[in-house]
Amino acid sequence: MVILPARDEGPRVGLVVSEILRTLPGVEVVVVENGSSDDTAHRARQAGATVLRSAPGYALALKLGFGYAEQQKAPWVATVDADGQHPARELPALIAALEQADLVVGSRFLGVAGYRVPPTRRLAIRALSAWASLLGGHPFTDVTSGLRAMRPAVYQAFAADYPPDVADANVLVRAVMAGWRVAEVPVAMRARSGGRSMHDSPRSALFALRMAQLCVVEAGLSGARA
Repeated sequence: MVILPARDEGPRVGLVVSEILRTLPGVEVVVVENGSSDDTAHRARQAGATVLRSAPGYALALKLGFGYAEQQKAPWVATVDADGQHPARELPALIAALEQADLVVGSRFLGVAGYRVPPTRRLAIRALSAWASLLGGHPFTDVTSGLRAMRPAVYQAFAADYPPDVADANVLVRAVMAGWRVAEVPVAMRARSGGRSMHDSPRSALFALRMAQLCVVEAGLSGARA
């Protein structure tokens, strides 16, 4: 099952869904529309996706999608952004890597490069990745990548308990601290085909600082549980 959180992605979501279905025939593509003011849900359904609706928020959309995957007993779940940044051709490699890992992340900074990440954003991602690596005791290169795949034990746990506000590097720290096998595979991503990334606003620096704090929280909570 492939889950796409989507908000105001009407011009793009249909193409993304179609590309996934061509790459993985027969897979269920689930678009979780969360607070759109455009025709995102209609375009997604038209392209062949199952459409769910959640309250606004990327993390809330993912949690709802994980719950649906649990109901459907999906053998695996992949998460893909609805903005066209994640080529569907990269999905088979992530799914294959689940033979040796519980959670797989597609990294822009391993192997062949795709689009050029702006220098300031690249620096922020590398700094946050280093911080998450330090806290989790596991090397990461791309903790803000939304292109991920996971086994049932992982998405079932996320369906039961997932950060309600923001979910990014903190989720990877949680995964490592929980003892799951986490791996990265190289992917070549594309630039957004339109719309606006939640990481590209003037508040992106505040987001990075908050995420760094949430990583500390996750490490602390995991230590307390142990």
